[in-house]
Amino acid sequence: MTEGFIDIHCHALYGVDDGARKREESLAMLRLMYDEGIREAILTPHYHRGHAEADISVIKRHFDELCSAAGGDKKASAIKLHLGCELYYYPSSTEWIDEGTVATMDGSRFVLLEFGYTMDKRLINEGVSNVVRAGYTPVIAHVERYRGLSFKVANVSELIEMGALIQVNSDAVGPGFARERSFVRKLLKEDMVHFVATDAHDTRERAPKFKSAACFIEDHYGEECCRRIFCDNARETIFAEGGM
Repeated sequence: MTEGFIDIHCHALYGVDDGARKREESLAMLRLMYDEGIREAILTPHYHRGHAEADISVIKRHFDELCSAAGGDKKASAIKLHLGCELYYYPSSTEWIDEGTVATMDGSRFVLLEFGYTMDKRLINEGVSNVVRAGYTPVIAHVERYRGLSFKVANVSELIEMGALIQVNSDAVGPGFARERSFVRKLLKEDMVHFVATDAHDTRERAPKFKSAACFIEDHYGEECCRRIFCDNARETIFAEGGM
């Protein structure tokens, strides 16, 4: 599988967070995404109170402008774009969702949820529980980064049992002995990864990369697994319910 991928987490929307700065950089990122086989993407700008909190009206305007500009670009126009948000969890998060301050993933009940990298496991569990209780399904962004989970498969299993879905970053997929990569391989072996995403922020140090991760997963876990976590799961969950 070398194309037809869906990227559910990237920062290619310009001028709203620490991702793309200008519209042309957004378009350049989309061209790279096309080259990596991505054909649909959810643009998920950060919402982190005190750090990144662009007004939703600005986000929507930039999204509409980018969609219009992408229409005139051969590669960018081949990627279907959706709007979302990467929401840093606070106890007030569900209120912000309810009032429309932040966007869900493609207008669905799925929310891309981020936690502090050193946040205690108890607080992560509490956050997931609160979001689920409010009627949303949390998609845990780059789960491999959270030290509070202690790189233990059992802790991720607990989150899934609570109602969360799990996303890992493509740069954490592959061979090697780095702790995050080793942890991701354990999660893949236990079928605990629902999505792989680029979490791309620019065209250089944090550029969108998908093909090498997809090839690794197809070679080690099978074509069905690869297709499921790079494409089918998004269609059967987020897009089945959203504004597609």
